[in-house]
Amino acid sequence: MKSTPLLFAGLFASFAVAWCAVIAIPQMQIGNLQPQVDEENADVYPVDISGLSEQGRQVYVAQGCGACHTQLIRDAHMGPDIQREWGARRTVARDYIYDTPVTLGSMRNGPDLSNVGAAKSEDSTRRYINDPRWLYLELYSPRSHEADSIMPPYRYLFKKRKISGEPSPEALPLTGANAVRSGYEVVPTAKARALVAFLLSLDKSHPLKEARATAPAAK
Repeated sequence: MKSTPLLFAGLFASFAVAWCAVIAIPQMQIGNLQPQVDEENADVYPVDISGLSEQGRQVYVAQGCGACHTQLIRDAHMGPDIQREWGARRTVARDYIYDTPVTLGSMRNGPDLSNVGAAKSEDSTRRYINDPRWLYLELYSPRSHEADSIMPPYRYLFKKRKISGEPSPEALPLTGANAVRSGYEVVPTAKARALVAFLLSLDKSHPLKEARATAPAAK
């Protein structure tokens, strides 16, 4: 019986150490991270998104995009993410301070999306680009861009309608098996517009003091 208090003390100490290691210490290290401010160049990063882009984040979560796509760039020595042009540098905790929820993802059935909205150089071979029309078509018919794509089409995020007057500038350029009959067009719904706005807001290429840019390996 005399050992009972010692047993409970040991159990309490075990839970206390685990709590400190898993919750308290990480909170002290990164829980109060603030944006990086460059007063000389009037530059602040990251910037909290709002409006249509924030609505798109909720669509992204609701559609389960994080089940097949990540938003996490590994350092060059940990994998080929930078070589694949998914990002110019590794992502760090500061990149996500405004993300609610944080959509890191855990599977890569498709490419990482951390920098969909980043500028694309002329000699880049990156397949996805920061072009809303390209992204709309990718959502509606992924195999239009890549014949062996395993991404499911999200056609319910679009609507087919009869053209009234001039065709919409948002109408998808559908050809072949995807073409609609004459006089009709396929346009994005509000959810599709929001989702694409969110994707275009993804740009974690901004230089950070704790994550230097890394040039991709020569091909």
